[in-house]
Amino acid sequence: MNIISWLLLMVVVLFGTTANVSLKYGLYISSPTKGESTSIKNLLFSRYFLIWFICYAFMTMLWLYVLQTIPLSQAFPVLGLMYALIPIASHYLLKEQVIFSQWLGISIIITGVILVGH
Repeated sequence: MNIISWLLLMVVVLFGTTANVSLKYGLYISSPTKGESTSIKNLLFSRYFLIWFICYAFMTMLWLYVLQTIPLSQAFPVLGLMYALIPIASHYLLKEQVIFSQWLGISIIITGVILVGH
């Protein structure tokens, strides 16, 4: 295992976080008004759906490389960082509310990933 593999694993996490936040934002803006249902056509042809698709494509390719170099028992738990980063990104970028119990859970996830990564 080398440092490049671990850095690529972090890029996988960042691509996953970016993809999910982008898809959520795409769903939000593709709805004509907040009360109406989302137009799938508007979503599919939005740049945010394209960002989601590209991020997941690169994420998958990098994940395949990472799995060749890092044991699955260490690599897979690091993906759990997405469960921490997505609410943080949603809070700052999408202005979603994150309550205390979520912040507590985020800190537990990050602590767990650090422990498993060692």
